[in-house]
Amino acid sequence: MLLDRSLYHRVLQHCFNVIDETPADDHPFPHILLKRIFPDDVYERLLDAFPPQECFVKANQKHHTNEYGGSTRQRMTLCESSLESLPENDHRLWATVRAVIGSIEIRDAIFFKLAKGLCRRFKVNCADLAKIPAFPRGQIYSETEGYRIAPHPDTREKIVTMQFAFPTDHLLAGVGTEFYTRSVNPLHLFREPRGFNITKTMPFLPNHAYAFSVLNDIGVKSWHGRSTIPPMDRVRNTLLHIWYSEADETDRELAAYQQYIKSQPPVRRIA
Repeated sequence: MLLDRSLYHRVLQHCFNVIDETPADDHPFPHILLKRIFPDDVYERLLDAFPPQECFVKANQKHHTNEYGGSTRQRMTLCESSLESLPENDHRLWATVRAVIGSIEIRDAIFFKLAKGLCRRFKVNCADLAKIPAFPRGQIYSETEGYRIAPHPDTREKIVTMQFAFPTDHLLAGVGTEFYTRSVNPLHLFREPRGFNITKTMPFLPNHAYAFSVLNDIGVKSWHGRSTIPPMDRVRNTLLHIWYSEADETDRELAAYQQYIKSQPPVRRIA
């Protein structure tokens, strides 16, 4: 199995510390913005090892096609069958990072920070957050100018949505995910996003990530999306990591990752 135990433990501790030290925000819905989520050297390695375009497929052409018929959003599932197409060192790096962000430790740290939203949705106390069935799944995305996604709260099969930004510089800072509130101003029906106020834009900066608890009740909805990305000479690369309410076949891979990480490496005998 292509995993790096030493790197796993270093990245896990770093991510946990960043999450633990970062305050959550409840406006307009419970979320957290994480800076330097990976060790700097690991982030640089991930940039260098970002999968090439031939690894991606078009994502939902009905919604992500520009006026010329080209795709504005492409995706690659973060699973072993996709990672096997990468060079061995890149495969090992992405699999190790996948194991970290899919770990129980990171899940519990993120859920604790988003407790206000999760306790509201599932009607549990903070002490029972770990009992919420939640299964992590990841997709790597590459988006171009013209990409947009209308305001939506996410489906109820999603529990927590987390997204990692992978820009190489600060020039795309303004094209991050937008958080919304409903607008009663009739004029807002004639501009994007129609019927909503942009309350916050998550900064699309190197080594940043955000996460929010998915809410869709009468009192609070986790409205988010992205207004049309203006012309730009680069792509918006991200890792979308979501905890779902039901498992799929990739959960067996994550379980195997953890079993491998926790097992003792074989002892090398010197002849």
